[in-house]
Amino acid sequence: MGVAYGTEAWEKAYLDMVNERLGKVEKPYVMGSPEWVAAFEKKIQEDDHYKEVAKTWEGSVVIHILGDPELGLEDDIYMFMDLWHGDCRFVRLVPREAGENGDYVLTGGFERWESVLKGELDVVKAMMQGKIKLKGSLPAIVRYVKASIRLVELAAQIETRFQTEMNEEERAEFREWFNALRARFGF
Repeated sequence: MGVAYGTEAWEKAYLDMVNERLGKVEKPYVMGSPEWVAAFEKKIQEDDHYKEVAKTWEGSVVIHILGDPELGLEDDIYMFMDLWHGDCRFVRLVPREAGENGDYVLTGGFERWESVLKGELDVVKAMMQGKIKLKGSLPAIVRYVKASIRLVELAAQIETRFQTEMNEEERAEFREWFNALRARFGF
């Protein structure tokens, strides 16, 4: 049975689930998993360089990862970052409705985001070239290019296992587990 997003009960249940998983799941974390998202949040919150380069940034940023059934994900993932004047209030996996309403939504497939995290694709150039779609103001993102680059650098520091590195059995396990999370949390 699901918990309604945006409520204190959802937030408590989500954080309890993340803490439980952090106690059980070993690194590397699967990209887009709750433990990966929690590791990203912690990296942002503890990074003085990010705080400096983003000190006048206002607004939420959503990483929208397109679903790919061949890689074990039936539907899209929305990773919502509540960023404000150098602070990261939180990073959460959220339902589509919340993700689509972020101030800046960056959309790309798993393999595109994998290329970004591996340093093979510059996220700002990818937005300008349409390889990653942007909903929001490109001039505002470009004005904060150092903050954008730092977020990518921090994400790249996480020990990450990509869906492209999984075999079919692992993808099936991921799909089953992630679908159970979707049912519970609505994302």
